[in-house]
Amino acid sequence: MMLGFGWWHLRSTREPLRFASLEDTQAIDALTDTADELLWKTFREWMTSNQEPYIQWQLHEHLNNHDGLLTFCVSRNHRTSKVWTMLEWIAQNGSGSYGLFYCHDDEDTMNQCRLGRQPPIDYDNVFQVHRLMNGRIIELNDPFFGSIEGNIDPVHPYNRPSHE
Repeated sequence: MMLGFGWWHLRSTREPLRFASLEDTQAIDALTDTADELLWKTFREWMTSNQEPYIQWQLHEHLNNHDGLLTFCVSRNHRTSKVWTMLEWIAQNGSGSYGLFYCHDDEDTMNQCRLGRQPPIDYDNVFQVHRLMNGRIIELNDPFFGSIEGNIDPVHPYNRPSHE
C-alpha cells in the first residue's frame, strides 16, 4: 500500500530575476504573474484529464500573501498511481516550483521493479521524501519518522523472528 502527503508551491520560472536591475522588476513581475496563472490553469486542465480517485488535491491560486499553493495526498494499493506523473509534470512545466512529498510504499523493494524503479535498498518500512526544487525531483531519506514498524507501529507478529 502506498500512502503519501505533499505540499508544493506551483510557480513558473523565476530566472529572469537573476540578473535583473531594479528598473526591470515591475515588468518581470507582471510577466511572472501571467505565467503563473497560465501554469495553474494548465495544471487544473491536466489534473482533470488525468484524474484518479486515489489522489486528493487542492490548489489555492491566491491565499493571503502566497500564490499557487498545492496540497495533495494519495492512498493507493500499488505504486502505479498517477501521482508520480503529476509530480513529473509539475517539475517539467513549473520550473520555479518547490515542495516536499512524503511517501510510504510497502512494496518499494529491490525485487519489485515497477515503473522503471529499482531502489538500491528496500524502502518498504520507511517514509521517503521527494523534494522538488529548480525543476528537479530528488528522493531523500526521511529524517523524522525512521522505520514505520517498530517506531510508528509495533512490529507485526508476521515480521517477528520465530524465536520470540
